[in-house]
Amino acid sequence: MPEPDGDLNRKAVAQALASLGDTGHLSLVEVAADGVTAFRIHRDANGCPRGRSWSATWTDLAGERGWDADPDGIREAVLRAARVSPPTAEVILAAASPGGPRAEQALDWLRAAHPGAQVLRAGAPIAALVREVMVDDPLTRSYELVVMLADPGTDRLRLTSRRLFPIGARPGARTRVAVRCEPGGAYGTAFAVVTWQGPEPRLLSVQSAPIPPGRYEVTAELVRPGRVRFTGLPELSPDPRDWDRLVAALPDRLPGGTGPAHLVCAVEVCGTDDLVAERLSRARQVINRSAGELGGPLRVSLVAYAAHSYDGSAREFPVRAMTWQADAGEALDALGELEEQGAIARGYPYHPHAAQLEDMLALVVRRLDWDDPTPVVLLTVGGRSPHPPRTDLSGVLPCPHRHDWRRPLAALEQRPGTVLGAICDQAGDRAHPAWHRLGAAALAHLEAVDVHGLAADLGLVAPSPGHLPFPLLDETE
Repeated sequence: MPEPDGDLNRKAVAQALASLGDTGHLSLVEVAADGVTAFRIHRDANGCPRGRSWSATWTDLAGERGWDADPDGIREAVLRAARVSPPTAEVILAAASPGGPRAEQALDWLRAAHPGAQVLRAGAPIAALVREVMVDDPLTRSYELVVMLADPGTDRLRLTSRRLFPIGARPGARTRVAVRCEPGGAYGTAFAVVTWQGPEPRLLSVQSAPIPPGRYEVTAELVRPGRVRFTGLPELSPDPRDWDRLVAALPDRLPGGTGPAHLVCAVEVCGTDDLVAERLSRARQVINRSAGELGGPLRVSLVAYAAHSYDGSAREFPVRAMTWQADAGEALDALGELEEQGAIARGYPYHPHAAQLEDMLALVVRRLDWDDPTPVVLLTVGGRSPHPPRTDLSGVLPCPHRHDWRRPLAALEQRPGTVLGAICDQAGDRAHPAWHRLGAAALAHLEAVDVHGLAADLGLVAPSPGHLPFPLLDETE
């Protein structure tokens, strides 16, 4: 049994729309008893079909002179009213029934101008069919919800996305996602839907509301291409922020208290007495601040390192773990011993420009319990460069133990839950490249240290109260 004309027309328009690429256009021209209606459809940056329409009556096209006065002029007017642009656009011609002689003449002109066009016969105005096909268009991009994830070791936040609807999904599709909402600031929590085209997300829609903190089972429904409805939440409203403003509101880490941590303070104790005293003072400030504010227990290891000796007759001061996983009070007592001792390893035959950074890193890697999930913060306080493992163009003598500072540092960088911070004698633009890696999470200048800000960046104290612009993905679902 043949399909009704309406079903055939719907299938033809749907197939043309499905084949429409990101830069193409579909022109659909309806010729009816009262005139011409032109539809131009394209896909926007998110792959959603968008369209416009224009109508012109036969009187509009013929003007005051009448239909038979200037056939060539009326033909050109009909072709202009069709608004087929660009010339390579796919064209569908629809002839409404009953049409009449003018409609048939106009259809002949349009077929001659666009010989590759499909021709449909419609018993009713085609505008409603076009709208229905656009609304029912399957997705050409997957839709994803922007969410945040917190690193379980440091509470550092990162943006990610949770798929809501795959390519090919149609209106009416639903999916559930569990999220946790925190205070979201002036706009509330934003439920932002994005598509992906290349490495960057494209913002499809943003809706927000002040949502009480807590866990929510949210249902997302695809209403039509370009529109997602969320239920299971307070009523959401359109949010005027663009992507850059949304991302700018994202804090570095979760607000609130922090958990247990192991702070390893490695302090360079060679140089002038005043310089060593300043380094030790900064380490004391960080330990005090962290012990006073950390939400969970704090264990502290204190490591002292100095300069290598290159004369067998002179004693080398080895890297020393003054305490290891002690309480803060014991670590502060050990730090007091270093303060009383002052600077060591000065002058010949100790290297004047480098220190045992590579030996210190090797000791820390060796002493850490790699099976312990407690977050580890390595805070290095000093300024000299490490020794290379062998002679190189730097002019710095190689490490007598042939330690390569890059290897233990790479191991620490890859260890889950490990955070690297540093307080350097030099400003960042003058420091050896090793200090930039040692201070990957926070690099402060010795002369101007915001102790609370540094400790917050390292996850040792709670940061200043903040707001979370996006929901947190609840991974317990």
